[in-house]
Amino acid sequence: MAELTLIYLFSGSLGLSALLYSQWWFWQLDLCAQEQEEEEGLTNYQSQQATPTTKKTPAQLAGWEFKILRSQQNIFHQLDKLQAVCAEEAKGGWILLEKLDDRRLRFKRPMVLREKLPPIAGYDPYRCYYGSRFRWGSIFSFLILILLATLPAYLGYRLVILSQSDSSWTAPSWPPVEAPPQP
Repeated sequence: MAELTLIYLFSGSLGLSALLYSQWWFWQLDLCAQEQEEEEGLTNYQSQQATPTTKKTPAQLAGWEFKILRSQQNIFHQLDKLQAVCAEEAKGGWILLEKLDDRRLRFKRPMVLREKLPPIAGYDPYRCYYGSRFRWGSIFSFLILILLATLPAYLGYRLVILSQSDSSWTAPSWPPVEAPPQP
């Protein structure tokens, strides 16, 4: 009887499982929104605009352009990887401005380098991701969703089977077997 009660509790918790999963999902979305807000609001850099009254060279009036390089894993924690990324970005004229965390780096470069630098084979100066863009979190999330959907269904099925095995009711055989004729 305790087994039936336990299976009943697990199979009846589909709504609770869906609620917990949705809370986890919204928590992940909130973390992404907080990171984006931090990138846009806390470290706001303005590009210098040229004014007609200044007497400076075009290179001094150019201002800066900025980009954030992201990674799916915490690879910027490793010093050798960080130096390798900075060396690659230096090909495009990008200078490391700040390390936001172990997944995000902010770079800057003068705007005049847009037209001056020749294209480099195998390097995109405006890339935003470093390394693989594959997200394990998406696969983990999908597997949890499948588990939360199938486990209660299976346990509900087992509950019905176990509750029917305790009763004296038996299923009729199909097709009905007729008695052989008696001589």
